[in-house]
Amino acid sequence: MNLQQLEYLKKIAETENFTTAASAASVTQPALSKAISKLEEELNVPLFERNGRNVTLTPFGEVFLRHAEIALSEIEKGIIEIQDMLHPDNSTISIAFTFCIGAYFIPFIISDFSNNFPNTKFQFNNQSNSEILRDLKNGKIHLGFYDDVSEAHNFPEIESIAVKKQEYVLIVPKKHPIANETEVSLKDLKGETFIVFNEGNKDKMLSYKEFLDYTTQISVEPNQANMLSGLVAAGAGITIVPNTPLINTNALSVIKIKEDIGYKTIYMGWLKNSYMSTIAKKFKDYIISSIS
Repeated sequence: MNLQQLEYLKKIAETENFTTAASAASVTQPALSKAISKLEEELNVPLFERNGRNVTLTPFGEVFLRHAEIALSEIEKGIIEIQDMLHPDNSTISIAFTFCIGAYFIPFIISDFSNNFPNTKFQFNNQSNSEILRDLKNGKIHLGFYDDVSEAHNFPEIESIAVKKQEYVLIVPKKHPIANETEVSLKDLKGETFIVFNEGNKDKMLSYKEFLDYTTQISVEPNQANMLSGLVAAGAGITIVPNTPLINTNALSVIKIKEDIGYKTIYMGWLKNSYMSTIAKKFKDYIISSIS
């Protein structure tokens, strides 16, 4: 039994066709068939059964494939660890984050970290909270950033810590009647037109309903966080957002809110008791050391 046979087994199981699997594995069909036949002889059980032009796993094949996939995964992890040992500061960090966090938080931490580790590469994914947690559990990403931990109890293998609190503020165009105010009460905004996130978006984004006890007039419902400031600056309405350096104060006025409406809390999560590359661990430690 060898690694190549396990890889062929997985390809055939995925494609359910010897010809297609052979093409995907860059090998001739006779060579692939011979390799699987030898594997079946060694195990003394049939791994596939014919189903017209296609093939399906036998019960023996299904059991063995589960273990073969674990073996292949462990070998791949071993290769990654060796490469990490050879090039500890020249690796790729895979991270995932919600759309809101991707617009307001990620650019700054990436920029600061890259100044100290210029050879580091990042692989990014915009995902919902639940998708990030699942990818962390399955080892598809090193770190996840999200603002909702209500599902975290379903993933005890994931460690989550708060890494950033952002105060909510009101932003209005410079020509707005209250643009020169330093503080405003939410009850005084009753006649205003708001811009809010599209509630159909998978990500749990900021919504006016979280803070107002009255129905507002809504002008636009964008589905991307980075569109809010531009729409407000253009005079399409006003909105409540986390206070970040990304707000263009040349075109917008940032006004504090009198009521205590809490903070937007950003969490960082990772898989417990799992190998993490040297550079990914440095990135995680850097963020923890920067908690504010």
